[in-house]
Amino acid sequence: MVEGKRADLRRMGHEQNNQYKRTLAFVIFLIAALALITATFLNPIFMKGQIRTSSNQAVVVRQINKNFDNLADLVGARSEDDANLLANAQTQPIADHVIDYSLGIHGFKVNNLDLANQILTDIHKGIDKGSSSGAQTIDSKLKKQGTNAPYAVAKAFNLRVVTLGANIACLLVIVNIIIIIVTIITLFSLLNDMRTKSATRMLIHDIAAAGMWAGFWVILISGLLAVVPVIFDVDNIELGFLLEIGSSVFLEYVITGVVMYVICAIPWQATSAK
Repeated sequence: MVEGKRADLRRMGHEQNNQYKRTLAFVIFLIAALALITATFLNPIFMKGQIRTSSNQAVVVRQINKNFDNLADLVGARSEDDANLLANAQTQPIADHVIDYSLGIHGFKVNNLDLANQILTDIHKGIDKGSSSGAQTIDSKLKKQGTNAPYAVAKAFNLRVVTLGANIACLLVIVNIIIIIVTIITLFSLLNDMRTKSATRMLIHDIAAAGMWAGFWVILISGLLAVVPVIFDVDNIELGFLLEIGSSVFLEYVITGVVMYVICAIPWQATSAK
């Protein structure tokens, strides 16, 4: 009878330990995932560097040219296909201004005319005599629009969606920071509770195991998201260009997950029972 009670206690202790490890792995994964998202997708400095990589420059040029062709329709300057293409040097300032407007911590945005005027200025500065004939025609038509030109730019570049995205991004930054802080507090509370129930060697072993599982899930989920633009045609999907740009970022997440896994595997192996 006594042996039965001891077996039940050992079983309950084993189940509780497994529950601790699952919770710890989830907490570590949540902290890592939110920190990565905040430091990359929601960071204007990082994203401006990201769109300058060779793999993403073509995506940015293609997307801005789509909007530029919409602008050609609005101002009555549509000509033959591909006549209105902007070069990378002409699209980069526009992309930078959209990123600065959208990402980071800022106030609630209700007006996008300032951004429209910045894009309009970028167009005027970027288009010169060496630009395509279609681009020069659009530039000339825009100058004739006068005070109506910013509104045409806002409609062509769908700045209402950009404004909505900017407010969502700002909210996500704030929410992510709050969740990370709360989760870190939960992590320390969980570790303190585990420390009272196990020896130091086993505590380190369990923490390392949880870190390995967290790294594994970062690798798996990021890897799946990275191959979405490869498997599916996202060019015709609304905001599909974000998935294409995000693909390279998710590959960096995979590398981060591998680093997490390797770093945690060392103390896990060192503290394994011999």
